[in-house]
Amino acid sequence: MTGENKNLRVSLIALVFVIIYGSGFVGGRYGLPYAEPFYYLAIRFGATAVILFTLIIFLKVSWPRSGYVHLILSGILLQGVFSVGVFYALYHGMTPAVSALIIALQPILVWLMVSVVTARKVRLLSVLALIGGLAGVAITVYRGLESSSGLTPTNVAFGFLGLLGLSTGQFYYQMKNPGAHLLINGFVQSGSSAVVMLVGALIFERGVIRWTPQLLLSELWMSVGVSIGALSLLFVLMRSESADRVASYFYGVPIAAGLIAWPVLGQRPTMSEIIGFAVIVISIAVFNRSSRPPSGKDAAAVPVETSVAVADRT
Repeated sequence: MTGENKNLRVSLIALVFVIIYGSGFVGGRYGLPYAEPFYYLAIRFGATAVILFTLIIFLKVSWPRSGYVHLILSGILLQGVFSVGVFYALYHGMTPAVSALIIALQPILVWLMVSVVTARKVRLLSVLALIGGLAGVAITVYRGLESSSGLTPTNVAFGFLGLLGLSTGQFYYQMKNPGAHLLINGFVQSGSSAVVMLVGALIFERGVIRWTPQLLLSELWMSVGVSIGALSLLFVLMRSESADRVASYFYGVPIAAGLIAWPVLGQRPTMSEIIGFAVIVISIAVFNRSSRPPSGKDAAAVPVETSVAVADRT
């Protein structure tokens, strides 16, 4: 596969991932009126684990001899902590678009982690692009607080908890590189997250669940479309791209969430959100261009570990 074809393939995978992943913020908000967050997530991850385990048995996928601890820890962070933060933010009234915009801060956190671990040379254009993404998020959140559009200290705190879980989970996964089959990845991570969610539900929630068509449709989409579809694409991206480049794609998630929330939930994007979307699009383009590895003679001198990429290291 030529470099251009590979870049096109990665771009298409990233686009589909962003659309499906962004829909998860809307899908969660659609089902949350009928179940408390921990119970909702326990059902979602439990259903995902059952489906993936069935596929593993049917397709006779080989189980790895090691790496389970890394899969469990990264899964609890990447799926469990992230989902708890996001879903409790949505449960307390945050709109999907604003929740996704907070998560869009992830590229900055991952970029900082990569830069500290690898002690690589910092590119000014990359810094400016990441600051631009931060500005887009800040504009939206600030205007939302100013106009009392449902943002509270509680749901903002949960939103940032989700951000921390997603960032550390992705970075940890790519650093440790368990190298398991995609189905094994999904099963172990979803199964371990389901257990944690069930424990949280039994401790913190009352067990109120209303089995409505809306809840079932939401759970089905979140289990199959997001937990299996979108996260499988994320694992593919994490195996072929550096951690900070993968994280930069999350800048596009708020756009998908905001546009999908419009027809599904009737939440028309505000002018500040539209401005934030525009800043985010520009930030993605600039960051990805500035973070490309050197070409020609210099490219060979850049070790794989410099970008914490995980392709073919197992």
